[in-house]
Amino acid sequence: MGRNLLQKLFGVGPRGAGMSIILLVVATRADRALGHPQICRYQRLMELLGALLIGAGLILLFWTMHTLRSWWVENRLCTSGPFRWFRHPMYAAWITFIALGAALGLNSLIFLLWVMSLHPVWHWLVSREEKVMVEHFGGEYRRYSKRTGRFIPRIGTLRVPGSLDNE
Repeated sequence: MGRNLLQKLFGVGPRGAGMSIILLVVATRADRALGHPQICRYQRLMELLGALLIGAGLILLFWTMHTLRSWWVENRLCTSGPFRWFRHPMYAAWITFIALGAALGLNSLIFLLWVMSLHPVWHWLVSREEKVMVEHFGGEYRRYSKRTGRFIPRIGTLRVPGSLDNE
């Protein structure tokens, strides 16, 4: 399996996962050392919010995988499904929803800081991936990236479903 196929299959995911795990280990040690500083005193509320975010993240993750199946084979830019709002919905599922849900569910200020540290790391990582996308798809990708967020949707640019397909 060639390097290009591996990159197409996994993107920056493995590198980002490794860096995220290293940051998680640091956060875990800091959380223990500092006596688990809490975000708020309402543990049940935090657990509920965490569960909702994790559930939303899992839905986004599986929706993304389902959407990508046909687009990946056709080697076209995917702009439907969750890609209408996120350029990287699979990564968003993990760092914007699931990791945040875990931090809230654990009611940990340190893990919340961990989630906040993930975003700049992943923005740096995907900037390389996006350069490859521009090389491959050119102006189509540039236009797409102007109207979508990387990991958080651009609320001001949300459009009616179907309006971004095949532009």
